[in-house]
Amino acid sequence: MIDFIIIKSFIIALLLGSLIGLEREYALYRKRGHSYAGIRTFPLIAILGALSAYFGQTLSPWILYISLLVIGIIIIFAYYAQIKEDRKHTGATSEIAGFLTFFVGMLTFYGEVTFAVTLTITMTLILYARSLLHHFAEKITKEELRDTLIFALLVFVIMPFLSNKWYGPLELFNPYLTWMMIILVCGISFIGYVLIKWFGDRGIGLAGILGGLVSSTATTFSFTERSRKEKSSHALALGVILANGVMYLRFTIVASIINYNMFLHLLLPVLVLVLTTIVFSLILWKKIKRVKGNVALTSPIALIPALKFGVLLSAIIALVRIFQHYFAEKGIYLLSILSGLADLDVITVSLSQLTTHGLTLATATTGILLASIANMALKGGVALWRGERKFGQIIIGFFLVLITITIGFIVVL
Repeated sequence: MIDFIIIKSFIIALLLGSLIGLEREYALYRKRGHSYAGIRTFPLIAILGALSAYFGQTLSPWILYISLLVIGIIIIFAYYAQIKEDRKHTGATSEIAGFLTFFVGMLTFYGEVTFAVTLTITMTLILYARSLLHHFAEKITKEELRDTLIFALLVFVIMPFLSNKWYGPLELFNPYLTWMMIILVCGISFIGYVLIKWFGDRGIGLAGILGGLVSSTATTFSFTERSRKEKSSHALALGVILANGVMYLRFTIVASIINYNMFLHLLLPVLVLVLTTIVFSLILWKKIKRVKGNVALTSPIALIPALKFGVLLSAIIALVRIFQHYFAEKGIYLLSILSGLADLDVITVSLSQLTTHGLTLATATTGILLASIANMALKGGVALWRGERKFGQIIIGFFLVLITITIGFIVVL
């Protein structure tokens, strides 16, 4: 009697194959390409993969090998049949998808359901995004492709060889951390580029939110450089503002994980600041909705500005290390301001932990808010100095409002 687990694996293979087949059938119906198989064939290929794996395990592994060879030959014949029918047809997307569907069936039988589901969803998204991907490839320039390859070189070739250690008499420099931040700046620029290519000018808002989840400072640096080359000051300013709003949520969550009482102390200031951010965002969003025409995009990887950011970050971190060594706990507020110039998460974690060792919650909260002011002052200064004029004015005006509100809360505390 066949085990229920085996039956379940066949059912999963059938469903996953049906998902791929549904997309191929839809593409054929919408005349978005050629396909030798559809809603019926792909589920059968997945079932064949699961069945071949089953008999390969219970009877002979040669059954699996022969089945794999047979399905490969069938797909090759189907490909050449498509070419014979349509001389202009040279792609093999559906054929390769069918071959991969066979492996999806195999994976479900061997119990690798998560892998099979991930592979199926990835395949389906790639197949469905055909027109978007072709449009993206048509629009990309030689310079953009070159800088994308440079970015891949930075991430996958250079970064693995860098040491994640602090160097110097006071451990002032970490090459891995600096390089990681450079990659972060380039990555944020690339995300914004892709989103604008796909979604238009409004895509920058999503890029700002995603950038704020990682580093609002890096996002500001990236968008500031782009504002000088792209005629989309309001859209880029919206991205910076949203990134800053996410920054408040991020450091509040970090504080709450370490000390829940810190969360209660930060809750009211953060709520007011986030609400202010939402109001500014809505105002800019309405202005963006009136903007017509395409955004003039430049290279997705702003390498030189990213390198400048890495140098600046390393210098600030070194200053913070020196201050920590010579002044210890005597200048918490000044240290907070210096740390806020480099990274808010560092000072948030440090002060939140110190509240469990004698530091008052009021002092820690004030320190974190001072760090946020310093962080905004740095970003606002960079936006005004390096950014397009209108962009810089919007950002500095927004940050001045937030700084005023923050100072008010510090006075009350």
